[in-house]
Amino acid sequence: MIEEAAKKQSATLRIDLPPGRVLQPIDLVSTLRLAGARNVDIAIARQQINQALADLGKARALWLPSIFFGPTFYRADGQVQTVTGQVQNVNRNSLYIGGLMSTANGFAAPSPGTGYPAVNGMSSVLRFSDAIYEPMAARRDAEATRANLSAQINDALLETAEAYFTLQEASGKLAIAREAAANAELLSEITGAYAESGQGKTADHHRALAELNHQRKSVRLLVGQLQVASTDLVRLLLLDPKLIIAPVEPAEAIIHLIPDDEPIEALLSQALVGRPELAQYRELLNAAAVRLKQARLRPLIPSLGLTVSGGGFGGGNNSFFGNFGMRGDSAASLFWELHNLGFGDWAIMRRKSADREVANLQLIKMVNQVTADVAASYETRSAAILQIEESKNTVVEAVESFKLNVIDIRQGANLPRATRPIEVLQPIQALVQARTDYLDSVLTYNRAQFRLKRAIGLRPD
Repeated sequence: MIEEAAKKQSATLRIDLPPGRVLQPIDLVSTLRLAGARNVDIAIARQQINQALADLGKARALWLPSIFFGPTFYRADGQVQTVTGQVQNVNRNSLYIGGLMSTANGFAAPSPGTGYPAVNGMSSVLRFSDAIYEPMAARRDAEATRANLSAQINDALLETAEAYFTLQEASGKLAIAREAAANAELLSEITGAYAESGQGKTADHHRALAELNHQRKSVRLLVGQLQVASTDLVRLLLLDPKLIIAPVEPAEAIIHLIPDDEPIEALLSQALVGRPELAQYRELLNAAAVRLKQARLRPLIPSLGLTVSGGGFGGGNNSFFGNFGMRGDSAASLFWELHNLGFGDWAIMRRKSADREVANLQLIKMVNQVTADVAASYETRSAAILQIEESKNTVVEAVESFKLNVIDIRQGANLPRATRPIEVLQPIQALVQARTDYLDSVLTYNRAQFRLKRAIGLRPD
């Protein structure tokens, strides 16, 4: 069924293809399916989810220690102080081979010679405030990226549908121009015959030829617009650039997605619940609120410093190595921290508070954008409904007017009630305008339907 319609549509377009170019028919369903599978923005949004999930995994791992393993060589020459206070001149070295398990965050350990066995060169800190609240915020970020993926899919499908309608518009106007050229050619033949027989004026024939040339020029122009629209859609679908795609469905086909009698209040309510952008910004606001709470509680919640190590240790005077045996070291401390005497904590709180306010304002802005999207699409669709009925009646009248005028001029130019051939130019042009108005009103309606469906949070397909 589709293949037959595709062949018929291809024959109707009658495009002289450049060398190496192929005409490929396509329908709206296939277009939207390809958009969902190939759109680059959707692929980016999917990878952003993976990024957010990786950040969430990292935040959840803050409770877990890190493990290190390797040798440490230590050499001391000169004055050192013993534990009991004496100062001695020593020449010694030691070798430690073992592993270390410590919590994730770290700060520099005491330097050698102070009495603390700096086996690993650092001590570690587990900040409970970060371990508790950072996974909560990261989970909100991950949910926001999931909502963003839905929004990107909706935007990509809408953009693709708009590009397809532009292709349909070019195809429809090309068909109108071909009809007008055929009508002008008929008129030029009639006026030419009358001019040769002496029943008509040569001036009328030249005017008809001028109209025919004008309509043929319009055909060539619209062929170029069709190829440009095809190129835009090929780019969105990541198809072979050599393809010239043509729509299968008639350009005047009306698409019903949202019932026309659905009240705008119901649509607005549905949009405020289902629009993925609002879900995204709500999650970002929740994440900002969690991080503000984290910043406020950070000075009040203690942190844990913990180091546990074990391995083989040995050494001796000068270059002697001996006395190897097992060694274990551990250190733990619980402490509170005022970052930069508390001024650093205060600055962090101010920043996180500002981040939350920004997120809240962005949510308010998006709510206004959503309501505006619904209202604009709804009003555009309502106006298009009226335009479709009016322009449809105009097309019927224009077709009938052209037919009657052609019948009149065929009766003979010398008859008293016969139409003068040149007077048929106006019905030809009126028919072009009527068909164009009807096509524009239908495509405006279809575009508004897709925009409205996306505006209330549904996938526009």
